Amino acid sequence: MLPIVVLIGRTNVGKSTLFNVLSKTRNALVANYPGLTRDRNYGYCNLKENKKIIIVDTAGLNFKSKKIEKKSHKQTLQAIKECNGILFLVDARDGIMPQEYEIAEKIRKYQKKTILVINKIDGIKEDSKINEFYSLGFKENIKISASHNQGINNLISKYLTPWINLKFKETNLEKISQEYSNRENISVKVACIGKPNVGKSTLINSLIMKKRMITSKTPGTTLDSISVPIKYNYKNYIFVDTAGKSKKKSKKDKIEKFSTIKTLQAIEKSNLSLLIIDAKNQISHQDLLLANFIEECGKPLIIVINKCDLLSLSEKKNLQNLIKYQLKCCFFSKIHFISALCNEGTFELFKSIDTSYNSSKRKIQTSDLMKTMHIAIKKHQPPIINGRRIKLKYAHLGSSNPVKIIIHGNQIKHLSLSYKKYLKNFFYETLKMDGTPIKIQFKETLNPYITKK
Repeated sequence: MLPIVVLIGRTNVGKSTLFNVLSKTRNALVANYPGLTRDRNYGYCNLKENKKIIIVDTAGLNFKSKKIEKKSHKQTLQAIKECNGILFLVDARDGIMPQEYEIAEKIRKYQKKTILVINKIDGIKEDSKINEFYSLGFKENIKISASHNQGINNLISKYLTPWINLKFKETNLEKISQEYSNRENISVKVACIGKPNVGKSTLINSLIMKKRMITSKTPGTTLDSISVPIKYNYKNYIFVDTAGKSKKKSKKDKIEKFSTIKTLQAIEKSNLSLLIIDAKNQISHQDLLLANFIEECGKPLIIVINKCDLLSLSEKKNLQNLIKYQLKCCFFSKIHFISALCNEGTFELFKSIDTSYNSSKRKIQTSDLMKTMHIAIKKHQPPIINGRRIKLKYAHLGSSNPVKIIIHGNQIKHLSLSYKKYLKNFFYETLKMDGTPIKIQFKETLNPYITKK
């Protein structure tokens, strides 16, 4: 089992920056703004000899917090309970704060191995400011600068590597470690996207049957993209909870911009996406943009109508017809009506996820593509241009997930958009690409008898 090490400290001391440095990723959202991290974020820190540990980024501990911050506080305390060791981060530039004495007192109650990490030491000449932190009473401490990669190698070799030899005292820790160790063998990665307050985090909590993600009626509760492993019917999945994109402009435009970028990256890195829509709200411009982006990426999409317990049967039918009309570009998508809060229809999503994923990974034979193309041409021939009919000669598979079919022919550039759509739909229906979009690339066949100038 892999040891679990949690990063603890007040807000803006550099926990997320250190998390990104240790995990060699950009998974944690970083900005000069307090309270960006809310949910627990898990990652790997690779050590020598192909060994690794699990590191956990947490929200800043604030004992006088309100509303959402209180839920973040609970998440952090849960992370401390589930860890083998703690890296307690403090800010050398700010000096010691009264809040840090409270945090130190709280940590000691859990009796976990703790290292005091004095961050942001770059440019500090006064040792007296750094020496203040020794009053917190931790025997083991290290000075680093996470943003300048200073002291990181020493932190890994001197303190993190010995954690490999730690023994698990609690069976719960063993279960959690195994859960996140299985991430590398995950078969399907699912991105949960949609507007704020549509129930993305609630859906994930419903599937794992515990309050893993922070949920609130306040829009914009989730700011970062958080990956959560889920096991269902002996299959492994990763669900990625993403930030919702709101219409209204706010003072946090910069943070929202980073959150949006991370949402789009989550879509690109995932195997498929769940577009979650509030049953009581109409499909917004943001939903249409996200659906178009997913279709352009060639990723499977499942449309999830949440809070369906608020709708009557006639309202469900009308909404389904409206979605099919508005999302014509995603005609391949399946529609599910669920209630994440009431846990209605949530586990039925896995059947569609498996079907769409398996369909996107299909290796289609060239003979099947050629046969389908000839049937399509026979039913509806390409147009005649300058007295010559456009010829489609050869079709083969370019890639899977996303599924790309490459068609070679003459005068391909003159093919109309309507004929291209006809071919795409024909391939989709004939090959039974259930829940997966098809991208078709057309290539002009060069005449070997025409010499290049």
